[in-house]
Amino acid sequence: MGLKLNKKTKRAICIYIIVLLLLYVVVEVLPKVTDVFETTEVLQVGNLALKCETTGYFVKDEAICIAPESGEIKYKEEVGTPVKKGHKMCKVAVDSSKDDKSNRFEDYVERLEGFSGLSDSYKSPISGVFSLTIDGYEGIFTPDNMTKVPKDKVEGYSFKSVSLERSSIIKGEPVYKISDDDAWYVLCWMDKASAANYPEGTKVTLQLPDGDVKARVFYAKEEGDSVRVIFNLDVYYKTFAQTRTAEMTVIARADEGLICSNKCIIEKDGQKGVYVVNKNGAAKFTRIKIISSDDEYSVLKDTSFYDEEQNQVFTVNVYDEVLTHPESALKKEQKEEGN
Repeated sequence: MGLKLNKKTKRAICIYIIVLLLLYVVVEVLPKVTDVFETTEVLQVGNLALKCETTGYFVKDEAICIAPESGEIKYKEEVGTPVKKGHKMCKVAVDSSKDDKSNRFEDYVERLEGFSGLSDSYKSPISGVFSLTIDGYEGIFTPDNMTKVPKDKVEGYSFKSVSLERSSIIKGEPVYKISDDDAWYVLCWMDKASAANYPEGTKVTLQLPDGDVKARVFYAKEEGDSVRVIFNLDVYYKTFAQTRTAEMTVIARADEGLICSNKCIIEKDGQKGVYVVNKNGAAKFTRIKIISSDDEYSVLKDTSFYDEEQNQVFTVNVYDEVLTHPESALKKEQKEEGN
């Protein structure tokens, strides 16, 4: 006697078979007919601001006062105040009974060993901005050292700062810091592709947590897989004296041209190009000249350009329609050329 299936079971089996067929079509058939569903984008004139996100390290000429005696202290200025060289920063009522081996700032003092910017004067040894924050790396991130400090060491540092503000000091402790703001620097590392957009002399904007500042590329040099880039600044930044490291966005010039998604760009026979779709729907490989790029988009030269051999190359134009997934068109073209 044959097994009889009810309507509900038959429907479930039918749905299961249909799902299997759909999966087969998606996996086996669609990849072979992707040209039918190929999408495009239209090239239009626009601006592309070059951006790079990285970690910046503040480099400054700094001086730190180390207490020559113990006693009660009163600071004469507010944090962030600009001061001139020789300005008296604090008043200390000497009290030798407070002499003791201090360990409040032991780790920071150890890191400062050998730092040429140490002073035992309550008068500012340099002009700059008054601060009561140190991190112990004042002797590492100096203008003289910024092209030499190793990347792996920098990335391994713990940038924990400490406040020096208190009512009494002990001999040998740090008392205050002055940071020269006439000319200071921000050090960072970029990958080679990003750094190519920031040659020495380029004017940029650094987007920092406490505001945007104007800067100039002072130094750029390859180091293995990355590029050491140093920016020079002479502008006001609110937390300049307290900051050692910050996440930032570097923005360079805004190039104008035809804006194209990077996914549309492909390489054929060593030449970069896009597939332009004509009125009949056929896609043709067209060489391009990239003016600048970021992670998502490129700015392309329009109409024509001259290649490395000074040959004129006719290229894309405004409102050209290009394939957003050109791989299938390239494979099809290569197959036809091989026959």
